[in-house]
Amino acid sequence: MERELVDTPPAPAEVAAPDELSVPPPTARPIRELSAVMPAHDEQDILPESLAEAVAALEDLCDSWELIVVDDGSTDRTPEILGEWSRRDPRVRVVTLRPQRGYSRAIAAGFEATRYLTIFYTDADAQFDLREIVELYPWLRDVDMVAGYRIDRQDPWTRRFASAVYNRIQAWALGLRRVRDVNCAFKLFRRSFFEIVRLSSDGFLIDAEMYARASRAGLRWTQVGVTHRPRTRGSSTVRARTVSETLRELRSLRRSL
Repeated sequence: MERELVDTPPAPAEVAAPDELSVPPPTARPIRELSAVMPAHDEQDILPESLAEAVAALEDLCDSWELIVVDDGSTDRTPEILGEWSRRDPRVRVVTLRPQRGYSRAIAAGFEATRYLTIFYTDADAQFDLREIVELYPWLRDVDMVAGYRIDRQDPWTRRFASAVYNRIQAWALGLRRVRDVNCAFKLFRRSFFEIVRLSSDGFLIDAEMYARASRAGLRWTQVGVTHRPRTRGSSTVRARTVSETLRELRSLRRSL
């Protein structure tokens, strides 16, 4: 995995892990406990696959885990699919938002529902391999957030171009000079991150807000390259109007910092 540190911490072997992130005994799974958050809006086509992959990965990696799926006003079969999974496995927990609140509010609602000391979030489109969480986890000994960035991003060129422009605008507006992939939906946190950083964004700005408020609070992060896969089913909820709405929100966030 590729890695890039915003602030280079001491080598992990030289740092005593905090109690809640201490190295597990050899017989245990790599991660003691993890709350995973996954927002979903009208994802009936891909959701069975993404849930199956997530549950299998969490079961392999974690001694204790929960998967919190936030149904953000879905109008397709997403609620029924989530209900089936939660009845089958109570560790799959469903948070329902009605009416639709938007991507940022859905993620924030998921974070508020978490119970464990380590928190992760990703999207419901199965474009990431959740087994790669294990590559991020050791870095939480030294930082408050471990953010993925997509290696060989598997999105259409129009989406990649728009994202590159957007990353530059965010970097300029919020001072995020060394962030490689602001909106990569593969991030791991200490629980204490959310005791310091209070998220208020609507729309799609929550990732930029995480970085901006973490910087203002003096928190530390690292960036780790992760595998990115093409979306095989379903469609993105990002639309043309999303760009103008996000730019307006970006101005508001900048004023609030």
